[in-house]
Amino acid sequence: MQGKTIVFDTITVRRGGGIAFDTWHQNYYVPSVLATGQMLNVQCYGSPLRATYVAVFESNASPAALHGTLPAPAHEAILSTERHVAARMNQQAAPGAGDPFHDAPILYPVLFGVPAEGEKDFNAWYEEEHLGILLRSPYWPMCRRFKIDTPAPGSWTHIALHYLADLRALESKERDEARATPWRDQLAKHAWFKGDYRVLYKFGARRTLK
Repeated sequence: MQGKTIVFDTITVRRGGGIAFDTWHQNYYVPSVLATGQMLNVQCYGSPLRATYVAVFESNASPAALHGTLPAPAHEAILSTERHVAARMNQQAAPGAGDPFHDAPILYPVLFGVPAEGEKDFNAWYEEEHLGILLRSPYWPMCRRFKIDTPAPGSWTHIALHYLADLRALESKERDEARATPWRDQLAKHAWFKGDYRVLYKFGARRTLK
């Protein structure tokens, strides 16, 4: 089940954290967040390249209700943490895509820091042009967009969660086309138009609360 709000919870660990951290993350930390009673479910992803673990918690609580109420991660293997509480903006899926939210093996989050004066044009481009091109790729079935609640100054403000069926999506002609339009070229002239692109692989079973 998808929620109105997500908690995008990222932990980067030192190399060699190994099974001890894996066990702690899956058997203690994630359940401790679910135990707050504010989450619908969680899906977990990881990046071997970054030594990063990402849990995307779904909630119907307001962002304000989640701030300051969730347990902080604490383990000796942790190098850094990053947590964003974000409200859903929109979602687009390719026709006949099935259920990418549950089934897509790869999550491709893209984070942007968009100033207030650029937000209207940025959102229009993303939703009216960019996603329409990307979703023509057979490997790019869905994207969900969120606005981060109370972002730190100069930090990320928007998260796009792209659900990919295959890494070939990132080398597809559709992605090349989406990154070479006049509208995108105009936005790219702004210093803030530089996103953080991450490739994450799904692991573990999806946990849903009933």
